[in-house]
Amino acid sequence: MSADDAGPSSLGTAVADLYSLLPAEFTAARNAKAAAAGKAGNKDLATRIKALPKPSTAAWLVNLLAHQRQEELGQVLELGAALREAQEDLDQKQLRRLSTERQRLLRAIIRDARDLAADLDHPVSETLAGEAEQTLWAAMTDPSAADVVASGQLVRSLAASGWEEVDLDGAVADPDSVPHGAGAGSRTPAGRSAKDTSGSKGGSQDSAAVRRRQAEAQRAVRTARVELDEAAGAEQQAQEALDTAQRAVDESAGHRDELTDEIDELRERIRQLEREVSAVDRRSGKLERERDQARRASRSARRTAEKARQKLADAENLADDGS
Repeated sequence: MSADDAGPSSLGTAVADLYSLLPAEFTAARNAKAAAAGKAGNKDLATRIKALPKPSTAAWLVNLLAHQRQEELGQVLELGAALREAQEDLDQKQLRRLSTERQRLLRAIIRDARDLAADLDHPVSETLAGEAEQTLWAAMTDPSAADVVASGQLVRSLAASGWEEVDLDGAVADPDSVPHGAGAGSRTPAGRSAKDTSGSKGGSQDSAAVRRRQAEAQRAVRTARVELDEAAGAEQQAQEALDTAQRAVDESAGHRDELTDEIDELRERIRQLEREVSAVDRRSGKLERERDQARRASRSARRTAEKARQKLADAENLADDGS
């Protein structure tokens, strides 16, 4: 069996391949990868690949930068980190300077993205380019959003609300493959060790204290077992709820893809009709010019006929007078 026949080795591999494709290529490629995974016997992977949503055009444009302009995108995200630091320090002078630089960088990278899209025969409108720019700005305000943008697997565009955390729910294809939390979270101070819990002086303990601690430990074990049983039950319920929710998400994603494909087809039909309208307009213009020319010729012929009739009448009157 060849590597292709075996299907993708992981969801991350499939995501990396799919979200670097053109929007028009996405659905067919995703379905092919899901089928290959299923054929290889990995039904769970096939289901997860099949559920991957097609990215919006604005999200695709940002993914394009992540895949083909990593250095330039990195500069934008690094500037975002500097902006956040200046905001935390309330350094107004630095904020003003960096904000000017932000506008310059964002304009330049979006212009570059539109050029890339046009070179791929998939030009984007000014509106969609603005949506992609807002996504990059959101990534500059929130380090988690920056990680998502840098991953190149955006599904939808992002929006910033001041310096608050950006809503990333449903924004990325495979959240588990996106590195998060660099420098975040609490860590245990280095060098800290467990303290001696004997509570005795000079290493001596009386038997009553020992029995008391043993009894407390046994009660703690019984309590922990009860809590474990309760937690296991809650875990099972949560897993069932997750399975139900995942099925609903899969159905919704499938319906979204169907609608997106239908939109693409309708847009192509609109472009075809617009070309036909243009052709009809050109023919109508030609026919109108021919009609105007025929009208002028008709008027000229009418005047000539009237003159001929008048000339005939004059001749007949002369003939009658001479007889």
